[in-house]
Amino acid sequence: MAIDQKPDKGPKAETPKPLVFRDNPEVKKRIDAYKKANADDVVYYTRLVKEHPERAIETFLYHRVQRHENDMKLIEKQLPHAKAFYQSQTPEARTRIDRDIADTNPFYKEKAFVQAVFREKDRQTRREFTQPGVATAPQQPPPAAGAKIAA
Repeated sequence: MAIDQKPDKGPKAETPKPLVFRDNPEVKKRIDAYKKANADDVVYYTRLVKEHPERAIETFLYHRVQRHENDMKLIEKQLPHAKAFYQSQTPEARTRIDRDIADTNPFYKEKAFVQAVFREKDRQTRREFTQPGVATAPQQPPPAAGAKIAA
């Protein structure tokens, strides 16, 4: 009979991997230009990071929240059209869209749905151009110049 081992008293803390930063000269130029034009911001954020790091984290995250809210304003406008497109698709196309958003965080679900619909629409459009006989919707020729359209 094996002797039961005592469990470790503390959780095994893995040492996090060091952060790796990219260096993009174009972005660096833009940041340097902003710093030069907004010296007060540089002083403020430098002090914020040194003196109140928790507040600096919240400030950074707040900017991300604002960007997300701005993105969602556009998504809210696009969502009804995306849902209508989704409903008009074949089961195969719906499956592709569903597969694209299956593992998405619920916080980003609507945004991911609209993006998946755009990818599907783009895929269908490219297929139309590469396979001349295949079309996703019947195309009607435009009316001749000066012709009256029945109402």
